[in-house]
Amino acid sequence: MLTQIQQYKAHYKKWEAQQEIGMQIPSLKFLIFIFGKFISLIMSKIYLRNATVGKLVICRKKPSLNIQGKLIIGSGTKIWSHINRTRLAVFKGAEISIGNDTFINGARIASKSKITIGNHVHIAPEVVIMDSDFHDISDLDSDGLSSEITIGNKVWIATRAMILKGVTIGDGAVIAAGAIVTKNVEAYTVVGGVPARLIKHIKN
Repeated sequence: MLTQIQQYKAHYKKWEAQQEIGMQIPSLKFLIFIFGKFISLIMSKIYLRNATVGKLVICRKKPSLNIQGKLIIGSGTKIWSHINRTRLAVFKGAEISIGNDTFINGARIASKSKITIGNHVHIAPEVVIMDSDFHDISDLDSDGLSSEITIGNKVWIATRAMILKGVTIGDGAVIAAGAIVTKNVEAYTVVGGVPARLIKHIKN
C-alpha cells in the first residue's frame, strides 16, 4: 500500500512538472516571437535608412535599393524577398510613394518620373512596374519617355504582371498573372493578357 502511494506521488509530481513546462513553452514562444519582430523592425530601419518610412514597416530579407530620388513608404507596409529579392530603384529627381499596409514580395519597381502605390495593395513576386522606357527604340543611348504610374487602393497585381508607363489602375482592380498593362484599368475590374484587356467586373 505504501509503495502504491509513493508511486502515485511520483506520477503526480511528474504530471505537475509537465504542466509547468507546458505553461512556460507558450510564454517562451511569445517572447521569441516578440524578440524576432523587434529585430526585424531594427533591421528594416537600417535597410530603409535613406527612405521616408512610416511606423511598423517590416522587411523580410534585405531588399535591393537604389535610392537617388525620393522613396516614401507608409505605415504597416511589408517588403518581403522570399522568392525573389524585391528591387526598388528611384532615379534622380524621381519618386516612389507606397501607401499604408501594402505588401510587396519579390517585385521590381523602377521610377524615372513618379510611381504612386495606394493602401492595402498586394504585389506578387516577379511583378515589374516601370514608369519609363529607359531607352528610345531609335536611339539606345537616349533615356526614352517617362510618364507617371498611379495604382489605387486594394489593388492585387499577380505574379509576372508588368505595369508600364503612364498607366492608372483604379481601386480594387485585379491584374492577372503575366498581364502586360499598357492602358488605364478601371476600378473593380479584372484584366489579363498581352496587352491586358478587360476580363470581368468585380462587385464593389
